[in-house]
Amino acid sequence: MLVSSHFMITITVISYFYRSGAEDTRPLSWRVDVDSIAVAGCQEVTLATCTVISEKTAARVSWRLGSLSDSLKPSSNNVQHLDGIFTVSSSLIAVPTVQMNQQLVQCVITHDTRKAEIEIDHRIKVHYPPQLVTVTPFNDPSYAEVFQCEADANPPATDFTWHSKHVTIPNDAIEIKGNKLYFLKLSSDLNGVYFCNASNMYGAGVGSLFWHQVE
Repeated sequence: MLVSSHFMITITVISYFYRSGAEDTRPLSWRVDVDSIAVAGCQEVTLATCTVISEKTAARVSWRLGSLSDSLKPSSNNVQHLDGIFTVSSSLIAVPTVQMNQQLVQCVITHDTRKAEIEIDHRIKVHYPPQLVTVTPFNDPSYAEVFQCEADANPPATDFTWHSKHVTIPNDAIEIKGNKLYFLKLSSDLNGVYFCNASNMYGAGVGSLFWHQVE
């Protein structure tokens, strides 16, 4: 089940530019907004919006997308207000995928009052259910053996459950604490497959451990 939720992240910068050696009190400002959570596999959404507010002349806004150049679609909107203010925005639109999460893009701004380009780094954020669940050894000398369950998920998996089809766990030989499976002793009676179910608010994934002890 996919859960829809909304939030806003805004980064705003105001820069005062100069004209004829005197400070102009009218600022050039820019910001990057994220107004909703992007969930992998959902419909096309806006992943980020870069907005610039200026006077006299409009700014030019573009994106450097790197490896996402074929996946993200920029959409621009320019407004000239009656008071001489210009608002220019460019949004990145796409169907979110797991691979987009944490990818770096840059909003690039040029304006007549600036000699150099303004570059704003932004990392795409995409939420998704557990994709890959792994069970690996964990070092804890207090126990015979310990295994840890981990999942690739955003937000991270917070609920872990363990089960096995051949033994009931926990028992006097096996303990369970969150994402860890503790073997208190090594016995062939415990041989078999153990499953870890990891979940977050968007779904669940399953990993397995084949455990075998030779007497």
